[in-house]
Amino acid sequence: DKGLLKKQHQECKSFFHRPPQSTIVGMVANSSSRFAWLDYVPSKGAQNEAVEGEFSLGPVDGRNSMPWRPDTKDLSDTWSTYYTAITQVVRVLMRLFALALDLRLTSFDEALEDHRSALRAVFYPEISEEQLDSAGGTIDRSPEHTDWGCVTVLQADDAVAGLEIRHRDGSWLPLPPVDGGLVVNLGDLLPFWTQRRWVGTPHRVVARNDGSRSQRLSIPYFGLVNRSTVLRPLLPEKDLDANDDRPSLPEISAGEFFDHHEDYAKRVKTNSCSQPV
Repeated sequence: DKGLLKKQHQECKSFFHRPPQSTIVGMVANSSSRFAWLDYVPSKGAQNEAVEGEFSLGPVDGRNSMPWRPDTKDLSDTWSTYYTAITQVVRVLMRLFALALDLRLTSFDEALEDHRSALRAVFYPEISEEQLDSAGGTIDRSPEHTDWGCVTVLQADDAVAGLEIRHRDGSWLPLPPVDGGLVVNLGDLLPFWTQRRWVGTPHRVVARNDGSRSQRLSIPYFGLVNRSTVLRPLLPEKDLDANDDRPSLPEISAGEFFDHHEDYAKRVKTNSCSQPV
């Protein structure tokens, strides 16, 4: 629904321009943080995951956040509708992933039950030409990273460029804004199901003197599975890369993975298969 995409974008952008949260945005504009965010996570065991949950606003004291609430009914209602819609998009994507991996269509359905996927609005204040010049012409608004979930569905700003993904050869490919489009990134959880056949998508947000230094709003939905899901290889041995001599990844629960994401993400990219202590 293109209308819902635009409504969510407009409500979130207006939110960051209203006090008191606009004060935090003002502080971010003069710091190295580069962006502010409003985050939502459903409550554990929520009957309605789109409305029963916790909001937080950041940054506070570095990379932390504090409890917050939507400040208007329009924002609250639109956020709830958007969350429900993207949750359904993720369910469809996971079924398509199953087919692409030659698995049963419903292979991931159980893992998506009782999920606590997060929806976030990220606001990047404008960067001045003076700041860019001082930094040599390029500033990382969000440095290179991969996402820690299963799949991320991102509504990127359709008017401001800056999002880039890293190709396998190490080069960076800009993703131009697309009106009404969504960006899908794979997360760091998928390699545990596919024994590294599918890996997380490295990406970043940069600002240059090409229009990408303007105010920018991104709305990522981080699709997660429930914590009790066991991450074990789903592909037959014959479908794995015979030239990959790295040890197999351990079977762990999604909860264990979430609690030690950075450690396990490193193990996906190296020869180590040991679990964090």
